[in-house]
This record gives sequence, C-alpha cells and structure tokens, in this order.
Amino acid sequence: MFRILLVIVVVLIGYDAVVHQGMYTRSIWTSVVGLTDSAVSGAKELGREVREDTGSTKQ
Repeated sequence: MFRILLVIVVVLIGYDAVVHQGMYTRSIWTSVVGLTDSAVSGAKELGREVREDTGSTKQ
C-alpha cells in the first residue's frame, strides 16, 4: 500500500514539475515550511514563558 502511495506522489510531483513548472509543489513546500517555522517559534516562546514563570535561568 505504501509503495502505491509513493508511486502516486512521485507521479504527481513529476506532473507538476513538467506541466506547471513546479508551481504547486513549491507552494505546498512553502506552506509546510511556514507551518513548521510558526510551530517552532511558538514552542520557543512557550518555553521562554515557562522559564520566566518558574524563575529558572539557562546556565
């Protein structure tokens, strides 16, 4: 099952690369990177707030 899905994904990415010059793949990749960046930034901010609330400092 995984191999079938992998083949489908590869075909779709190849089709996008040839027909649309990678426009959709770039758009999806940019969205994923943006979501990851916002998640990491949120986690850093949360950690900073927890350290401030508990009074612990980084050594």
